[in-house]
Amino acid sequence: MKHVMKLLFAGVVAVVFAVSTQTAKAVDTIKIGLIEPLSGRIAAVGKDALDAFTFAADQINKKGGVLGGIQLEIIGLDNAMNAEKTTEQLKKAVDQGLSYVIQGIGSNHAGNIIKFIDKHNKRNPGKEMVFLNHSAVTTAFTNELCSFWHFRFDANVDQKVAALVTQINRDSSIKKVYMLNQNYAYGKSFQSAAQRLLAERAPNVEIVGNELIQPFGKVQDFTPYIAKIKASGADTVLTGNWGPDMIRFVKGAVSSGLDTQFYTIYGGLTSSIGGYGSDAKAVNLKQVTEMHENHDGMPDDVHEYIAGYLAKYSDTWYADRQRWLIYMLAAAIDKAGTAAPIPVAKALEGMTFDGPLGQVTMRADDHQLQMPLVVSSITEKAPKSVKYKGNDFGVAFSTDGVADLAATTLPTTCEMKRP
Repeated sequence: MKHVMKLLFAGVVAVVFAVSTQTAKAVDTIKIGLIEPLSGRIAAVGKDALDAFTFAADQINKKGGVLGGIQLEIIGLDNAMNAEKTTEQLKKAVDQGLSYVIQGIGSNHAGNIIKFIDKHNKRNPGKEMVFLNHSAVTTAFTNELCSFWHFRFDANVDQKVAALVTQINRDSSIKKVYMLNQNYAYGKSFQSAAQRLLAERAPNVEIVGNELIQPFGKVQDFTPYIAKIKASGADTVLTGNWGPDMIRFVKGAVSSGLDTQFYTIYGGLTSSIGGYGSDAKAVNLKQVTEMHENHDGMPDDVHEYIAGYLAKYSDTWYADRQRWLIYMLAAAIDKAGTAAPIPVAKALEGMTFDGPLGQVTMRADDHQLQMPLVVSSITEKAPKSVKYKGNDFGVAFSTDGVADLAATTLPTTCEMKRP
């Protein structure tokens, strides 16, 4: 009998120990879901995002993590740029008990995530989720479609276009602009913002073309569009195109001898540079970003971060907002004293961060990050050239001008409903 009791006691101890160990492991890591295309035609962009967020989380973990030692872990969730798979991955995130999801590639997917999380949080009090948006820039998400559960760490379309148009107005040689954008939420948002802001900030510039194309590789040949641009007499193309559409557009323009410059939002994505390389010089390609590695006066810690990322991935650090997102989330968790979504979300409201061009602020009114932006041109004369997965094309970006907070801070129509 004593022997049986000893065995039962040992079994109970083992079970208690196992449960305790599992509980300890559960609180040792905060898992954050990253819903992006990790397969399919946009996979290169999605994998870059996974690398970027993994690297940022690793830097936080090396500094001791959050809440006195808890580590951050990025979990890749592949949506293959498909709406149904985005929903599937959200459900998977719920099943795994994830409180935070990150996404940014594709505004249509971001819109679906906002709707899904709004419904989920209403139906599941105590199991809320927060959406951290790194690149889905449709302006409505922090205006009429704003949500307490959504935070955007990138400048929205209106802010980015405001910076581009501010720079266009500084160049008196620009007289005629042709716009070509992708026909979905983001492209339409770009189109609307550009029409309004060109009239307000560059009234001497004429829009001589304004078209929408089917997005994400549906257009294989841009020759007909380029012929229209030539016929219009445009000296400048203003476009929000990105991914394979941007690569084909630029390469088509170069092979056709199109004599215009390209003002872009995403022309400098390293995956795009990998597609057209030094050909981008032929269209004097410009981008608007929160920083680029050749901009003068950036803090030493930013340069150290860039160097560390390059050493690990043989790739240029492109989207510094992805660093901000993880660092601000970590700071909010520590400030709240918990990883629970509602206290952390409230801690994020109004939070500031020292960005590479100056302080950035998460505006509490709409959860839209406010930041200065820089417009830069691709050149072979920059001190450091862009690398894409180890390939050096001998080109990089050089600053044309900075749009300060006064130029990029725009009003919001958001009427935030808080829990």
